[in-house]
Amino acid sequence: MGAWSYQLYQTDTALKVKRQLEEALQSGEDIQQITSELTKQFAHGEIGFVEEFVFWLALADSQWNAGLLLPFVKEKALFWISEIAKTSSAYNNALQYLRIQLLSQQPSPRFPRKRNTYRCQWNYGDIYSYSLESETAKEIGFENRYLLFQKVDETFWYPGHIVPVVYVKITRDKTLPKTAKEYDQLEFVQTGFTKYEERTFPIDGTRPNEDIAEKNKISVTKDAFGFLPEYRAILLNTSKRIVSKNLNYVGNLSSTVPPEKEFIPFSNVNLPEISWNLKWESADEKILKWYKGHNLRGFPIYKQNN
Repeated sequence: MGAWSYQLYQTDTALKVKRQLEEALQSGEDIQQITSELTKQFAHGEIGFVEEFVFWLALADSQWNAGLLLPFVKEKALFWISEIAKTSSAYNNALQYLRIQLLSQQPSPRFPRKRNTYRCQWNYGDIYSYSLESETAKEIGFENRYLLFQKVDETFWYPGHIVPVVYVKITRDKTLPKTAKEYDQLEFVQTGFTKYEERTFPIDGTRPNEDIAEKNKISVTKDAFGFLPEYRAILLNTSKRIVSKNLNYVGNLSSTVPPEKEFIPFSNVNLPEISWNLKWESADEKILKWYKGHNLRGFPIYKQNN
């Protein structure tokens, strides 16, 4: 747990609890279910003494401010306030302020407007084509080709959308693949890379040593530049309305071959995104930048490591 002062929200645990509670409420989740999920995540047996009391205090304070303080959460927080006051005077001001607050009348419940969320209905293995028509495609002679998006995973996108994680390929011409063999012969677009020494990121802060040791057991293969190439991206299909009309279903091919030497990050959090509605850059322009930068080694870092 990172901490910067003796104020409640100057610790990363408290900030995470506050943010996740607010986001869950905004998505329309029930306070009982939210509390249960947060407790499983933050108040398990492996955490330390300090982290546990910070969790209960942050949870109680956040619930009180939302007008949704549960009785058992209030009791837990008051217990920890009493215990910490016995062992340390550093937190006294913050603890006593919170104690007075929790014992006072909480505000009327704030039920934030439930945000509309969308779950993309693509199945694993589904492939969609996208005709290349941008100026960037014309510049490199790709205007008579297609991008192919294949769903290989899915992930959460704020405030509650479920969107596909995809591979991207480029056809050789206007011919679309009809079989897994034809699909496998097409070129993947590399979307990024991870430096070898950073391959264990992101680290779980509650058990970093064990986390690093476990991830170091996984075999990885460097490319010619010493990097771990990545080929996945998050496709921001957050509603039917925003998805390009230029996107067409090709078929489902679930037995295709993944990219050679692919490094799959341990979390989807840091995957690059493909957006349909950016005014300054179309989806295919962004993807072709990746293609020119990674596949064709146009990014300066490849020249520096050559």
